[in-house]
Amino acid sequence: MRPRPTSIYSRHLLALAALLLLALLSCRKNASDSGPQYIMLTFNNAACEQNGSTDVIDISPNRAVVYQGAAIVSQFEVRFAACPFSSCPVSSPHGTSMNVGPPNPGTFGTTFSYTGMTIDNEPCRNAASLGVRIKPER
Repeated sequence: MRPRPTSIYSRHLLALAALLLLALLSCRKNASDSGPQYIMLTFNNAACEQNGSTDVIDISPNRAVVYQGAAIVSQFEVRFAACPFSSCPVSSPHGTSMNVGPPNPGTFGTTFSYTGMTIDNEPCRNAASLGVRIKPER
């Protein structure tokens, strides 16, 4: 018994659709690689944290970076010895989020430690252990 021509066409069409879907999914940009990257600063008995950690934060080389306090009224300032962004220090005297843009060209693969950090005018005693590491370009 010969298969009907429409079933052969249906199978080929289904296979083509599956291949097209696979191709589209493999080309799709990772959602975590778009939009700004946020760094939330918190003060915990003079031991400050960024994104809940007391370590250096990895930064994507092609994404804008937004520093923010844990609360909208949390004043903060972050100082660097060498600035990885277009302007430093990162300062928000009124607690608003600060978009410092993407890292400067030529900073990829480099770690930038903080030389000082204050939150609500209180100094962080562990500022030197915090900072950002600009991931290498892919």
